[in-house]
Amino acid sequence: MMLWFVLNIALWGVEVAGGSPDSGMITLPNCPVSIIDEAQVPARVQGQLSELSVKEGDAVKRGDILGRIDDAVLQKTLDVKRYQLEAAKKDADNDVNVRYAKWANLVADAEYQQAVDANNRAPGAVPQAELRRLLLERGKTSLAIEQAAHDLEVAKLTVQVRQAELAEVEEQLRMYQIVAPIDGIIIKRFLHTGEWVKPGDPVFHVVRMDRLRIEGMVSAEKYLPAQLDKAPVVFIVKLPQLGERQFQGQVVYVSPVVEVTGEFTVWAEIVNVRDERTGHWLLRPGLTGQLRIRLNP
Repeated sequence: MMLWFVLNIALWGVEVAGGSPDSGMITLPNCPVSIIDEAQVPARVQGQLSELSVKEGDAVKRGDILGRIDDAVLQKTLDVKRYQLEAAKKDADNDVNVRYAKWANLVADAEYQQAVDANNRAPGAVPQAELRRLLLERGKTSLAIEQAAHDLEVAKLTVQVRQAELAEVEEQLRMYQIVAPIDGIIIKRFLHTGEWVKPGDPVFHVVRMDRLRIEGMVSAEKYLPAQLDKAPVVFIVKLPQLGERQFQGQVVYVSPVVEVTGEFTVWAEIVNVRDERTGHWLLRPGLTGQLRIRLNP
């Protein structure tokens, strides 16, 4: 597979140098480079910017925290919710009332049974009123076991409530973070630390640079969409001081619409490359070059 790829690229290089492509190749001149993914990164809540950790030219990854809005008050709320959760967990782990109710029931049952046995041996030894009181006490302690078990279950459910409340505050705190939605380069910072923002206000502009789009126009009289769909491409561009460079990619979109010029649009997605010396991306949106497409059979 690797040998085929190397030979294929070598052949393309010969064709470029020779200037006469074979019937399986088309060349589209003056094709512009454009952006595939970009994003205006907004504030999601209202407040004062307390931190901006990146600037123009910095590379960022999706999920990176680019800045924060002042969240001091919410942090205090988070502390309260954590304490409430800890207290709820202690209540949920405390079964003292259940154990006490069981012991109390054992005692009440023993006292009642003792009174019944006494009356069996000597009728009237224990008055009926006392016997009814002991029976009531036995029933009361039996119900106390159920109540203590119920209270323990409620305490366990309270833990879940406190966990949900804590998670809600944590989610609110994440809204105070300004987060990169894509991998890319910061090309614009609109605001500075200390400024006030509202939901939707743009704070950064991020542009993806590792993959770029090349757009070209193809004659509808000569080629079918199926010949171009997902076809491999090479994009050739002349760069200052570096000369001619080639970039590999693939056609990712073939327009179903034929324009009045008799042509239809194709988009190719190209893998960008960094300069080994400087680390800067070689391809940049706005450049133009030659797109060579190897047609599908």
